[in-house]
Amino acid sequence: MSKFMQIDIRIIPFFEKPFEKTFPNIAKLLRRLSYEEILKKGISFYDLIDTMVTIMEHPDTPKEIKETIAPVVRKMDDLKETAREYLLARQLNDLDQVFYQIEDQFEDLERFL
Repeated sequence: MSKFMQIDIRIIPFFEKPFEKTFPNIAKLLRRLSYEEILKKGISFYDLIDTMVTIMEHPDTPKEIKETIAPVVRKMDDLKETAREYLLARQLNDLDQVFYQIEDQFEDLERFL
């Protein structure tokens, strides 16, 4: 590794419209379950997957919500693992393709909610 330089690859959120306007049902779910801080922070879908997994697994999450989100969140979690592998291997074209799939899952979740 270079003594005076380093490589920095980061995943940052990018929304043309605010998240809450683009995904109002997901935003409502986050507020309802006391995760509104995430909405203020503005995190990427990649990072939001961890929160969705927490919601799905949390014992206080209502059963009907768990049943609704579980299939999509499990798929998101699998995609995140694939994305992580591509990120670590610096396979950025493959990573970008997985990002499209993650976005599709969030759009599905929005519809299901």
